[in-house]
Amino acid sequence: MNEKMLNKEINVIRKRLESNLVPLLIFFGSIFLLITFSGTRLFFSDEGIILDQFYNLIQGSLALKMAKIDTARGVLITVGNNLFGVFSYSLLILSLPVFYFLRLIESVYGAHLFILQIWAFCGGMIVYLIAWDRKFKHTLLYGIIAYFLLVYSNLIYFKPIYFPKWGELLSIELTNIFIMSFIVLVVFLLFRKLFGQKIGIFASFFALLATPFSFYAITLKHHSLTIFLTLLAFYCFYKYYEQREDKFLYLAYLFSGLCVWTRTLDGAVLLASLVIADIFVSKRSIKHLVSIFIIILLSLLPFFLFNYLIMGNPFSIVENTPLTDINTTLVTAKDFISLEVTKTNIKQVELLNELGYVWTGNIKGYWIEILGYTLFFKLINTSGVFLVSPFLILSVTFIIYILIRKIKLNAIDKFFGLYVLLLFGAYFILYKFFNKNALMSIITDTPMELEYRYLLILYVILLYFALRIDRVKEIIEKKSETVIQLYGIILIIFIIYFIVGFPIEFIKIYYYVSIIILVSLFLTMTTYPHRKKGKKTVDFREKVLVFLISFSIALATAFLLFYYWAVTISYISPSQNLAIIPILNYFIEWMYQTII
Repeated sequence: MNEKMLNKEINVIRKRLESNLVPLLIFFGSIFLLITFSGTRLFFSDEGIILDQFYNLIQGSLALKMAKIDTARGVLITVGNNLFGVFSYSLLILSLPVFYFLRLIESVYGAHLFILQIWAFCGGMIVYLIAWDRKFKHTLLYGIIAYFLLVYSNLIYFKPIYFPKWGELLSIELTNIFIMSFIVLVVFLLFRKLFGQKIGIFASFFALLATPFSFYAITLKHHSLTIFLTLLAFYCFYKYYEQREDKFLYLAYLFSGLCVWTRTLDGAVLLASLVIADIFVSKRSIKHLVSIFIIILLSLLPFFLFNYLIMGNPFSIVENTPLTDINTTLVTAKDFISLEVTKTNIKQVELLNELGYVWTGNIKGYWIEILGYTLFFKLINTSGVFLVSPFLILSVTFIIYILIRKIKLNAIDKFFGLYVLLLFGAYFILYKFFNKNALMSIITDTPMELEYRYLLILYVILLYFALRIDRVKEIIEKKSETVIQLYGIILIIFIIYFIVGFPIEFIKIYYYVSIIILVSLFLTMTTYPHRKKGKKTVDFREKVLVFLISFSIALATAFLLFYYWAVTISYISPSQNLAIIPILNYFIEWMYQTII
């Protein structure tokens, strides 16, 4: 009897494994890739404030009493006699259990080694799942061998990262990595629901390798959490639309309220979109209105609570408080992090100049031009959304298809369109009525941005509209192998060209190539004749479109890799740039010494 029950349980596990093979591969693949590129780097000066916030939170204080890292000026506010960072504590609260768990592991045998084992486990799971899918024998054995090979190959070079110094940073980053892996998974689930399995895989692949999402997953910023909560709300709204069960709508409101706590403007736009879609489109009873009011109020409790604890007023917004304009000095922590200014700093600046970075630019503040900067134009070292991910220009052609072919919009089209209008509308209202040019401040925030990070959710929405075009969807479904092969070949050519021609003005070259691809994709798609039903002939333009799609995605990945490389090499010295993966750590040190 026990043997029968055991066999039954094994069969249940096997069936669940088979039905969730792709989601598991996507999730473990994301963790593996992100941990590979993670480390102790501080990409932005703002991250020093976040690190200090987290350190003081662990010590039991929301105010900044001690400095874990250099803090003089920055995004700081003074309330009474206390100093605070303006960043939300949402990500930091999520990072607390990770920190305490890693600290416990550190006392046993080493937190750094444990994270390395998570990486190796994910690699082993990828091998196991692929072997399972290909019906190989001894699949579990392949996974175990892969795990031990990954661990052993890195233990040869292993030097533990000193946890008391870097523990807070590693904890936030690991939390962000898991959040990003769930983002990729939610993108897959959402697009699978909307378009099917192959498109779901493509969308998750695109989010991970052709958008800036991955870069922010290995920083201390809260952008990944904002995207995650927004995507969860989107997914729950679609589930509600599909099944008409109010529980999914209530969950969407819950995630929206938590998003307000993470980033006020994004959460407010998300809440407004849901309320309009729910109330003004559908006829609702008083009971339902009361229910959503209670749920929204409950979801906003963390936002109100932290506003009260910091500002003394639950309705005050920390982000809206004027920054302190005086230098601040805090008591330094025991394991203080001091960013070194080395003699090679001048050489680093020279290298950036050779790579095409400039530090001044004419910025015009007119509303239409600002929209152009965020979407289409290059400004100093920043690039608009379409320049960073050229494939997304196809979303613009969907508007043309609507007008020409009178495509009927579904509920998701209308909801995403409403969200985009409200997002830019919110920035316009702040500018027009409150004299706060928040969109301009995003653009001028730093001259070395990857893109405009408060508009990251646009990458998912524009991807949706690009895939709403039947011809694009059909190509990705039927030509996915060709697209992947071309993508790999073009990406390798990019990397070889960069290495052989180094140093090259990458920023300028990328801009011109990206413009060419944008224009080519747009013209090819808008001049592509509508295929009649039943006609299966493949013309030259379809082959061109397959090539351009592959090229555009490879271009986005190349830009992502370049930006990671540039800030890794040039931001701080290798003594403070410790990769989780020891092999990569030695490689980074070798590159630094060779180039600088």
